[in-house]
Amino acid sequence: MITMLWQRLASTKLCFWTLNLLCLNLFIGGLYAMFDGRYRQLNMTLFPQWIHDNFDTQCWWLITLMLVLALLGANTFACSVQRLQQLWQRRRANSWRTNLVLLSPTLMHLCFLLILSGHALTEFSGLKENLPISTGQQLHLDNTAIEVLSQSNTLYGDGPLNGVLRQSQAQLRFTRNGQQHETTLRVLHPVYDNGASYHLLLAKKPRPGQPPTLKIAIKKDPGLPLILLGNALMSLLMAIYFVTIRHHRYGGQS
Repeated sequence: MITMLWQRLASTKLCFWTLNLLCLNLFIGGLYAMFDGRYRQLNMTLFPQWIHDNFDTQCWWLITLMLVLALLGANTFACSVQRLQQLWQRRRANSWRTNLVLLSPTLMHLCFLLILSGHALTEFSGLKENLPISTGQQLHLDNTAIEVLSQSNTLYGDGPLNGVLRQSQAQLRFTRNGQQHETTLRVLHPVYDNGASYHLLLAKKPRPGQPPTLKIAIKKDPGLPLILLGNALMSLLMAIYFVTIRHHRYGGQS
């Protein structure tokens, strides 16, 4: 019974139908996102918190999306394990170059799982906060106190953009365990401190002649190392794979 379930989980037929379901689910979700502005908040809110605040019957596609992704991950893992077992049994029948070519696609699938795990780790255990700020305001994150010391804006002084906002910045003071340090946070120039990134954003488009309203986006991305590692390894494996295939095809001649 267990063997039969494992074979079905590792089948390419299941992979085919799962990928089709994923495409259909994403297409339907894209239609929902076009007409419901709530889904834009997913870029700024962790998935569990968003579901807690916005769950209703129209969110069904998000739940099925997570289930389909989990099924795709399980299918990819089962296929990879089964393929590794087959390659290990036949390892002595081929040269090391041939084994490398045969092994590379399976390792790429495992890199995909690494990347998927990184995104899941961030969405379910990371941090996304968007807070409006004002001079003198104090923010608290874990054991860190952040004080907004000042805000300033730079305008274009001449030309067709005269008077248009050029850059905004905020001077911040971080206090942790009795130690302090100050830093300048600017739009598109994030600051990294104690595993968190701080991004200065415009809360809304400023009116002519008025200073912009600013906010800070605070993010913790614990899955980022897995995502970067998975992408780096996949790129390396793809390079090795295609170079080795070219070597086999042309007999090492350029």
